[in-house]
Amino acid sequence: MRLIVEQSAYSGVIKIAEKVAKDAELVTGRKTEYLAAENITEDMLRVPDELTVVAATIGKSAVLEKEEIRRRIPLDQIEGKRECYCFAFPEKKDSENPHLLVIAGSDKRGTIYGLFHLSEQMGVSPFVDWCGIKPCHRDKIILAWDMKCVSKEPSVEYRGFFINDEWPAFGNWCMHHFGGFGTDMYEHIFELLLRLKGNYLWPAMWTSSFSLDGPGFDNAKLADEYGIVMSNSHHEPCLRHSEEWDLVRGEDSIYGNAWNYDRNKEGLTNYWRDGLKRNGKLENIITMGMRGERDSEILGHSATLKENIDYLKEVITTQNQLIKECVNEDLDQVPRMLALYKEVEAYFHGDENTMGLKDWKELDGVTFMLCEDNFGNMRTLPTKENRDRKGGWGMYYH
Repeated sequence: MRLIVEQSAYSGVIKIAEKVAKDAELVTGRKTEYLAAENITEDMLRVPDELTVVAATIGKSAVLEKEEIRRRIPLDQIEGKRECYCFAFPEKKDSENPHLLVIAGSDKRGTIYGLFHLSEQMGVSPFVDWCGIKPCHRDKIILAWDMKCVSKEPSVEYRGFFINDEWPAFGNWCMHHFGGFGTDMYEHIFELLLRLKGNYLWPAMWTSSFSLDGPGFDNAKLADEYGIVMSNSHHEPCLRHSEEWDLVRGEDSIYGNAWNYDRNKEGLTNYWRDGLKRNGKLENIITMGMRGERDSEILGHSATLKENIDYLKEVITTQNQLIKECVNEDLDQVPRMLALYKEVEAYFHGDENTMGLKDWKELDGVTFMLCEDNFGNMRTLPTKENRDRKGGWGMYYH
């Protein structure tokens, strides 16, 4: 088998194509010819008795602009859609088995999912890297005409996981094998996520800072290269990691020393602004709101429901202004999320005397992430009346 991509392809697509070429080697035991070509010629596409696979993305591919290719590929069924791919055989159906497969993606993740779909068709498990599951041996890889397909758009836009409570198991594994929480480790996390057709991650956060440990910014750059949408947990607003606060806080710091917006407005505003400037132009979902340090209530048990709600309104109003300033003036173009975890759920619903955050217009475009109580119990799910709200809904499930 020969696997070809164009040099003009997204760098993340090129890297994933290399992994799929290695998948083919695992299956057959023979080296797979892999090529990132500056220009894919007709001769490269039509090698007698040679199985050729071309992977390309709409808008990033000269091959997909060729008229004879476009006529035989249903690009119109994926163009303009999110994370879709098609398997197409441009040759005329005049042989038992086709010799040319084109994997076309509607966008970067669509092409990556299409490549990993090929791996699955070869018998390679999505857990081949993470769990070391080896595929069954095949003497050669054969394509079949009935492999042609057009994928649907994912029904859930963001799908992923949170590396939660990472010590002792995950943390010890990271330190033993990789010396920390850098790109050597996250490379495996990203691969697993993409093989499972996911796209969204909350990184480990107890004793690490994703955007500092790459080393430096390398973790965030690698995530963006692969098309991983990054976010932060329920108490890490504005693209800053919880462990970062202890590194920069202080009486003489521009960020101040109090994790309290009433007492440290200027410092926390500076802190959030710098997080948005650093990460805001990458693909993220920005966590909104504020909880106390170390997973606690921000105002404590003595504060009333109204005081907590008013406090969060002031915080979120400031955060929205910072996002306009640092990321995009049009807030509707910036994915944002409020996690309704623990006490925040009460602030969301309010009571008969106090309007909750759920009815506050400032949150219209923000995704409400529902959370269970750590034991699988949910207070509510989106109702028929509100499930189509502009910001949509999410689920954080332990």
